[in-house]
Amino acid sequence: MSAHVLTGGTKLYISKLRCIVPETESSLEACFAEAGQPWENSPPKWLFAHAGMSTPWPPADPGLLDSTLPAVQIPVFGKHPVEYLCEEGKRRFGADRKFDLICYCHETVQHPLTTLPGLMLCAKFGHRHAQSFVLGQLGSLACIRAIDLCKRMLEYGEGTDGLFCMADRTNYPFSRMSWTGSIKGDAAVLCTVSAEAGDYEVVDCRNLPLFPEGSMRAWTTADYERTMLALARHTEQALREMEAAGNIPDRLVIQNVSDSFVTAVGEAGKRCRIPVYVRQAWREINFLGSDPFVTLQEAITNGQLREGQSVLLLFASADYGIGLLTLRCAGG
Repeated sequence: MSAHVLTGGTKLYISKLRCIVPETESSLEACFAEAGQPWENSPPKWLFAHAGMSTPWPPADPGLLDSTLPAVQIPVFGKHPVEYLCEEGKRRFGADRKFDLICYCHETVQHPLTTLPGLMLCAKFGHRHAQSFVLGQLGSLACIRAIDLCKRMLEYGEGTDGLFCMADRTNYPFSRMSWTGSIKGDAAVLCTVSAEAGDYEVVDCRNLPLFPEGSMRAWTTADYERTMLALARHTEQALREMEAAGNIPDRLVIQNVSDSFVTAVGEAGKRCRIPVYVRQAWREINFLGSDPFVTLQEAITNGQLREGQSVLLLFASADYGIGLLTLRCAGG
């Protein structure tokens, strides 16, 4: 995976950002109780069978059951996330709104097969010439690649505006915890993308790969923690380069991947004199690719960003590296 950076040419704008966090909640204890139950005959089971795996993965640290985490309430989707996106899209845009380009990206594996969400969204909000595509298998960094592709497609004449969607629901036998990482909650994001003016201008959009050594299936908690710190160092190097180029953002939003990652990156932000906004709601939850957007929406609601200011959304995945998305609020 190579880095992708928005360069000259057509600008890209994001508008009408909406984060969907389900009201239905579950507990970590309930998720652990699923272990040992018969597996539904679905894509997650097929992937595990193909890999020769018969237990939930990734593993959680054994000490978690003795901590306060089992009491945490986890937002969970009761049905396929694309159904929530269709419902919310109809409320926000109206049943007659049609887009030229529709993108759906995800980290988790869903049933039905993941090519169908793009077609479902296209049926709701597209027309017969609409371009739809689905992106996955990039961890939480899928949205970075998707935004870059949206810009390129709009630039090369695939219409004037698009619908960008991202959604995840963690299904058993995938675990809601990775070693000592934050609990994975379900969430979705939708917004419009356009080459014309909008709520946020996309200033910078790139993935910086950092691949783990060896098979993650053999990892221990210590391996995971070492990777989190390596990702934090990778992030600080990127922040230093932005500082040297005079491109320091006004705010930094960090995906809540793990306590150690957020703490280490927060300290790096201080050294680079970048104020970090920490989400107040769902502080124990990692909403995967939607997580930085959920925090951004809260920061906007709390008046932490003004017109003309920029915010860096930091995405991270233990198996892929980090993603940087810099947005500038309209008015500057």
